Amino acid sequence: MVRTLTRWVVPTAVAALALAIAPVTGTPQSSAAPHQPTTGFFAVPAGVADLKPGTVIRSRRVAVKSLQALPLNADSWQLLYRTTDMNGAPDVTSTTVIVPRGKRPSKLLSYQAATDAVDSTCAPSYQLTKGAPIDLTTPKGPVTLNNPAAEMLLASAGLAKGWAVAIPDHGGSRNTFLTPHQPGYAVLDGVRAAQSFAKSGLSTSSPTALWGYSGGAIASSWAVEEQPTYAPELNIVGAAFGAPERDLAASLKSVNFTPLAGLIPIALGALGKDSSEFTKALNKYLTPAGKAKIKRTLSRCVVENIVENLWFDYRNFLTKPVNVVLRDPVIKKTIAARGVTGRGSTVPLYIYNGITEEVAPITGTDKLVRSYCRAGGRVTYRREQLPPNPIPQISSTHGIELILGGPAALSWLDRRMAGVPVASGCDVKTTPSTFVTAGALRELGPSFIVNPLATMLGVPVGK
Repeated sequence: MVRTLTRWVVPTAVAALALAIAPVTGTPQSSAAPHQPTTGFFAVPAGVADLKPGTVIRSRRVAVKSLQALPLNADSWQLLYRTTDMNGAPDVTSTTVIVPRGKRPSKLLSYQAATDAVDSTCAPSYQLTKGAPIDLTTPKGPVTLNNPAAEMLLASAGLAKGWAVAIPDHGGSRNTFLTPHQPGYAVLDGVRAAQSFAKSGLSTSSPTALWGYSGGAIASSWAVEEQPTYAPELNIVGAAFGAPERDLAASLKSVNFTPLAGLIPIALGALGKDSSEFTKALNKYLTPAGKAKIKRTLSRCVVENIVENLWFDYRNFLTKPVNVVLRDPVIKKTIAARGVTGRGSTVPLYIYNGITEEVAPITGTDKLVRSYCRAGGRVTYRREQLPPNPIPQISSTHGIELILGGPAALSWLDRRMAGVPVASGCDVKTTPSTFVTAGALRELGPSFIVNPLATMLGVPVGK
């Protein structure tokens, strides 16, 4: 049955996953204020500052779906827990914990989805449990499938291996994006919360792996940098992340006037949400249309924003050349705070990036890896040669690398979970896409594709 499902479903499911990070056509809709839940399950209790980071405040059972359509035959809960914001103040956020039905796993995969937005309806806690992939009635539509729901196809690979999976809302209670430090705290505290939750079957010593791509890679990279001082007790055996945009200036220039250029106004709006000084500085260089466009992104998820901003060109919305804007002291400082810190990682790392990547330029990831290596990290870095992208304005290699780089990342994490050690130092190679290897193909079929469909049909998952 597995072989039959794989043969017929792989092309369809891979296309669906690519859709979540590739633009589609649609009609712009009216804007709305960002939705920020502060009541019910997400309400912040009194005395939260007295709780230790990672403390579970409340829990609820939920039903999780892949692609906002395929129900997982697994046990799942959402946990609200205490964490820390970018300024070191107490905060709360949630994580969705998924366990193979009827199993008590001993290992945990924390999967960081690429939320890439600042509205709460874009967070994994919402995207994994509510909505539908197409909704003609919503002002944000018609395509409402966003990254967290699509990336469940990747996260569920951990379930197929018998691991528990936690998917945190790493934007915190304010649903931030591109914020320094804070997403790392949210990820680490999410691991603490999942391990302390009795129904997960985990313990404080459970081997744990981190995985994320693009926006999820940003959160994962902050987590490994914060872990030595913020959560040294965690047994994180490895972290894999692809296309981490830790050089925002390079990303801004590279992705401009491409199919995914809508990420630019998203990023600028997110930086402004963190810093009123940044907004004030940026407004000096924006046209009225530019200000309106950035404001509009605050109430939309990544796919809706990309649809509305296909082939966005900042030259049409700036009153000065981009290099002048980036030299503004406030803007430069804000971007630098989100860049390479020079700190290392005690966690072994697997990092992958497409050489022709336009969202996370290879030069930025090269810089990040060199920094980790200088700090004494154990890094396996694969600079992957993707299929040619002759016309960047028509196609994107960012989504291609998400799919093609995933199997090797999962295989590397599997070895870390099994206790296979990593040699010291850095292993840096420029290689053809690892998707084409036999081992990667074996990982892709059963783990990424068959598992979600099997759960929809009522077949339990997990070894």
